[in-house]
Amino acid sequence: MLSHVAIKTAINDLLESATGLKTYGKDVTQGYDTPSLFIEMIDKPFKRETQNYAKSGFTIKITYFQQTVNELDQMKLLDTVREAFGMIVKIEDRKLTVGEMTHDYVGQKSDILQISVDFDYYENTTPRETAETAEEYDVAIKKSEEE
Repeated sequence: MLSHVAIKTAINDLLESATGLKTYGKDVTQGYDTPSLFIEMIDKPFKRETQNYAKSGFTIKITYFQQTVNELDQMKLLDTVREAFGMIVKIEDRKLTVGEMTHDYVGQKSDILQISVDFDYYENTTPRETAETAEEYDVAIKKSEEE
């Protein structure tokens, strides 16, 4: 199963690499540098589809804090983020298809860019085998005489 830590780490790394901006979590409320990105992950419901599979997903909210509000800069960042996510995002050994990507403006003056990226995926819920795998296998066959 995908862990929340793995998802958040992969998304932060992707965005820092693509934009060159520092990323913060929603727990940071003061003392952050600008320009920067605040990344929040919102879970979607975990719903069992069959005995062995469940459907789940999450939405990534990316909020862009600038030193001075500049709409052109916001649009450039939006294009950069769209290009960085592309169609597939690799998280650990999984490749997740990028779903709907939207943007809006938040804040008191509605001048802070916020980008939302949706992901839906299926999860194999079959428990993994925890027993050791045999490296060698010996067979002894004895023939008994019939009387």
